[in-house]
Amino acid sequence: MKILTQDLVLLFYDVPQVFLARDQIGCRYVCMIGNDDTDSGPIYSCVAISAARADMLTSGKLDLRSVFEAPELSEFYLAHFSTGDDRTLAAKQAEYAIFPANSLPGEGLVFNEFDEVAQAAAELNTTVSFVSLDVPEAAQSARIRSATLGGFLFLFQAIVRNLSRSVARTAKRPLKRDDDSFAADVFGFAQGSFKIKFRSAYPSDITGESPVFTIAMAEVQKFLALADNPAKAIEYLQAVKGHTASSLIKLLGFLSEHAAGIHMEWATPSMSSAYGSRLELDNIRQLFEMCRLRTDLTVQEVILRGRVDLAAHKAGSWKIISEEDQESYSGEILPGSPISLSGMIITNAVYEFTCEEHIETVPATGREIRRLLLKNYKKVAD
Repeated sequence: MKILTQDLVLLFYDVPQVFLARDQIGCRYVCMIGNDDTDSGPIYSCVAISAARADMLTSGKLDLRSVFEAPELSEFYLAHFSTGDDRTLAAKQAEYAIFPANSLPGEGLVFNEFDEVAQAAAELNTTVSFVSLDVPEAAQSARIRSATLGGFLFLFQAIVRNLSRSVARTAKRPLKRDDDSFAADVFGFAQGSFKIKFRSAYPSDITGESPVFTIAMAEVQKFLALADNPAKAIEYLQAVKGHTASSLIKLLGFLSEHAAGIHMEWATPSMSSAYGSRLELDNIRQLFEMCRLRTDLTVQEVILRGRVDLAAHKAGSWKIISEEDQESYSGEILPGSPISLSGMIITNAVYEFTCEEHIETVPATGREIRRLLLKNYKKVAD
């Protein structure tokens, strides 16, 4: 006896007609409704399927008949949903090793209209994003070098974080320093160009939406859609500037270095079909070379208003308590700047600091360190 869990529904009419399922150790099965019923509902015929073949089935490259007529393993199961549970099935092995010809589906039944991304968003009740990396090693199998995967995951989360914060600032609703509602979890991989499946790391609201993550996905897709037009892409980077532009340019550099194109699709639970954008390697390299000449795009300006808690004149270091969020920020004077901290009033005056924020990445751990460099300041109140 096997316990199967329903996964993606490929055909639904009153009840699921055809769907993918998984057993307790993650093996995949295709389940197809039969003519017999029990007190627990319809009986399904199930057969094991590899991840590669499942992707062919869900993309219309393989018909349903072929799955049962020429299976990868000649083991078939009969299953029914457990009483009171519409996701879990009890399955027992069938007595036959060749699927009965009179029970085979008709030829040519394919699922080329199946939108896996929108379906996954609906089933998980959250925003999801599928990102395919066209790395050379994935041409023949679902394979990617671990260093490439690790680097991409780090860059992707940095882009989502920076876009989320950028959009929030523009909307006059900045995220707090410890707010990580933009965080993503990886919940699967797929065959072909190496496909990484992301979902929001946090529970959705009652409508199934994850607003911060959703906005970030929309912005990533927007940039990828613009990137085959370098002039439009540069305009976008000028608009977001700073860390956001820097993280997007780093992504272009990463893809160029690893000879990888990129394809992204994303959807929310309420969407009937996914949005998608594709960027080919030639366009990536052209845009990256243009961006390398534009150092102005990556400068992040930060303005802090509050009371100074520390002003070390000789060391050139300072600390200020922000009026906006009551957080403490510290930094140094920008190298080469003529300003001095001498005579600054501690705690009893309000200052406005204009800083450049720089992010340095620790190579061994990937941890980011932020440095605030003071360009100029003025006293705005006593």
